Amino acid sequence: MPIKSILAVLSGGPTDRISLNTAHAVAATFDSHIDALHAKGDPRDAIPVIGEGMSGPLVEEILQVAERDSNTRSQRAREAYDTWRKEHNVPVVDSPPPPGSISCAWREEQGSEEDVVTRRGRVTDLIVVARPADAKDLVTETVVEAVLFDTGRPVLVAPPEPPASMAQRVAIFWNGSVQVARAIGFAMPLLRRASHVEILTADEAKHAEASSDAGLVRHLGWHNVRAEVKRFRPAPRSTGEALLAQSYEGNADLLVMGAFTQSRLRQIILGGVTRKVLAEAKVPVLMAH
Repeated sequence: MPIKSILAVLSGGPTDRISLNTAHAVAATFDSHIDALHAKGDPRDAIPVIGEGMSGPLVEEILQVAERDSNTRSQRAREAYDTWRKEHNVPVVDSPPPPGSISCAWREEQGSEEDVVTRRGRVTDLIVVARPADAKDLVTETVVEAVLFDTGRPVLVAPPEPPASMAQRVAIFWNGSVQVARAIGFAMPLLRRASHVEILTADEAKHAEASSDAGLVRHLGWHNVRAEVKRFRPAPRSTGEALLAQSYEGNADLLVMGAFTQSRLRQIILGGVTRKVLAEAKVPVLMAH
């Protein structure tokens, strides 16, 4: 199935244009619709649990500061959307049927970003979110984790600098796991259009015995996707670092991989490879769990 609906997550920060431009690169290929979504924070969420022990004036001050911040972020997100839309001359379409070309719409809902984006993300073909700005960007990291593990949909994580092309040279990090199998299924519309697909397999992958490189090549072949296999040794680097190096060496403009965890508990602790790629990837990364 083609990718027809895309959700671009806007936080009201400097990465909003990155999300929109990356979503646009995909939408231009499939004549998709882009919903630009901003979750406007509720000022009442800024009141700590111990708020009942706080003075009235202090509570009011916290509410006012939170409301100003929420309004500022909302305004910045809308400005980024309006500027992007005008630059690319994208028509506004509020509901289907689609116009037969790329279209867009502005969506704003009040509530926590994690809850709003997760709810909306479950009813879209692809979720696009910018990579966390830095290690201190805990809000964005929380949103990325939420959409990865709570939507059941593929997530395209956009790097700070968009590549010159999108999904022309695709790298797949294959270890035979169910997570990457799902990611490959979601990525198939992009893989079919790629001029080069490379399957990257770490020699010391935990699922090495279950990993069938030849089987994946054959599976992709049924979809008219020609792929070649390249095995790499992570040592002495981490698997994540080695994976990124291999992707860059092959001039990949998209990396497809599963989102792996080190814990089955709901309070997710991202696996080392996933965290490394999320923090440092210079190319768009399509992930699924």
